[in-house]
Amino acid sequence: MPKTLEREWEFELPAGTPEELLAGLAARDRLFGQTITMEPEEEPAKSVEVWIGSSDALEGKIYHLGVWAELSGAKEYLESAADALGEVLEEQIEAGVADAMAATLVDRQAMDAIVFRAVPEDQERPQVIVPEWLAPRGAELPWGFEAVDATGAVWPPPGTVERHGRLAVVPAAGEYLLYALPAIEGDEEG
Repeated sequence: MPKTLEREWEFELPAGTPEELLAGLAARDRLFGQTITMEPEEEPAKSVEVWIGSSDALEGKIYHLGVWAELSGAKEYLESAADALGEVLEEQIEAGVADAMAATLVDRQAMDAIVFRAVPEDQERPQVIVPEWLAPRGAELPWGFEAVDATGAVWPPPGTVERHGRLAVVPAAGEYLLYALPAIEGDEEG
């Protein structure tokens, strides 16, 4: 009979530079909503299904990446799967750092020229990663809000999103920096 186990982790990552903050955001993006199957070598039929959620917060120069997971499957393998999941999370954080190192700055806007507004689910753009602390009150996290300029035009514009596929908005020194990140392996559309 399948059972369920929930686990939480919090990672403190450096955020003293835009690139460090970008690495944390890229890691959050790699983790949120992921589902993985973990199969024990001895009994592959008794796999454990894992759903991963994530959230973020900034405190000074520390980026707090909160991660939680719901594991379900064979009761006797839940604990060992949860332990192994810690390594998977560390790997995804390292991949987020690599994403940040490979990112390209594609645009920038003054902070006073951009506001954030809530959007309905059918208008969410999960390919645009925005820190959760920028969300307006009542917005669904992590994608239920977007940036708009003074004219009400969405930023980044749809053409930029289509051209780059995976973007991150990073607040830094009075402006929002827009970075293009590499696609996550297996997520490329084609």
